[in-house]
Amino acid sequence: MCWGAATAGAGDPDFEFLGPAPARNFQPIQLIFLDLPFERAATIGWRQVALRVESAESNVIATTQGQIRSTLKFETNRTVLGARYGVGERWEVGIDQPLISRFGGFLDPFIDDVEGLFGAGNRERDLFPNNSFGAFIVARGDTILFHGGRQTLRPGDLSLSVKRQVSSGERWPLVAVRAALKIPTGSEDAVVGSGEPDLGVGVAAEKRALPRCMLYLNLNLVYPMGRVTPAELTLDPIFTESFAAEFAFARRWSGLLHQAVYTSPLHGTGVRLLDGTPVEIGLGANFSWSPQVGFQLLAINNVSPVEPAADFSLLFAMTLRTANEDIRPPLWDLPPLSDQNLPAP
Repeated sequence: MCWGAATAGAGDPDFEFLGPAPARNFQPIQLIFLDLPFERAATIGWRQVALRVESAESNVIATTQGQIRSTLKFETNRTVLGARYGVGERWEVGIDQPLISRFGGFLDPFIDDVEGLFGAGNRERDLFPNNSFGAFIVARGDTILFHGGRQTLRPGDLSLSVKRQVSSGERWPLVAVRAALKIPTGSEDAVVGSGEPDLGVGVAAEKRALPRCMLYLNLNLVYPMGRVTPAELTLDPIFTESFAAEFAFARRWSGLLHQAVYTSPLHGTGVRLLDGTPVEIGLGANFSWSPQVGFQLLAINNVSPVEPAADFSLLFAMTLRTANEDIRPPLWDLPPLSDQNLPAP
C-alpha cells in the first residue's frame, strides 16, 4: 500500500525525516568485524560536514557446554565518533572510530521485567546476579578462542567509507552505492579488533512512499580477511540486510520501525553463539531539533533463537550538520550540455 500510494506531497516541507538509526550487529564477538552501519541513501551535499556521536548499550548472556565451552555475561558499550564530508553533490566520504567498554551494565532488571511480562524468561539469567560482569570466554578444547575482560574505552578498529548517489529519487527510489575499509587498530587480545582488515560494499535505497512515511533499505556484503583466534578459524563473507520505516507524527518528531538480518563470518563450530543468522526487530524515535541537529533513539531486540546477536541493545545517536548553503558543485557533478539548455542565439 505504501509503495503504490500516490507520491503526491513528496515535496511537502512539513516533515523532517532523519533516516534510520545507525544500527549494526552489536554482539561482542561480531563487533571485531566490519559491519556497514544502517544509513540513508542521500548524501550530505557538496562541502557539507556531518559529525555524529552514537552510543549503543548491548546486553548479552550465553553459556554453552560441549566441544566449545563459553560463558558470556556482561554489557558492552560501543561509542562511535564519526564524520562525513561531501566531496561532490553526489559523493560523500566518512570515518568512524569506535570506543568499546565492557562492564556489568544496568539493563538486567528491565530485561527481566519485560521477559516476565511475556512469560519468556531466560534461565541463564538466573545463574548470575543482575548487572554483574560474569565472564567473557570462549574455548574449544584447550584452545582459547576469545577471552576478554572488564575494560573501559578501548579503541576498536577504525573504518573509512565512501558513498556515491546514483539516482535522483524523483520517480524511483533514491539509490546509492557505498564501500568501506576496516583498518585493524583495535586490540585482538582484548577482543575489540580482529587483527585483520575487512572490505565491504553495499547498496542503500530510500523512498517517500506516503507524505508521512519514508522507507529505507540497506544491503551489504563484507569480506573479512585472514583468519582469527589462536585456532586460525577461517571466515565466510558477511551478508546484512536492514529495513526501516519512518513515520512522521509531527514536523520534528517521527517513529522508527527497524528490522535487520545478519549472517556470521564464523562457520562450522556447531554452536549458536558463533554460527547462525539472527533476526532483529527495533522500535525507536527521531527528533529533529533543527535542520542541523538531530537525535535518534532505538531499542533493538533479537527475536531469533540464535546468539550471534546481542539479546537487547539500546542505541542513541546525535548528528550535527553544517548549514545547507548554496555552494556551487564541482564540474564533474554538473549536468552535460545539450541543445536544450543552451541559450537561444
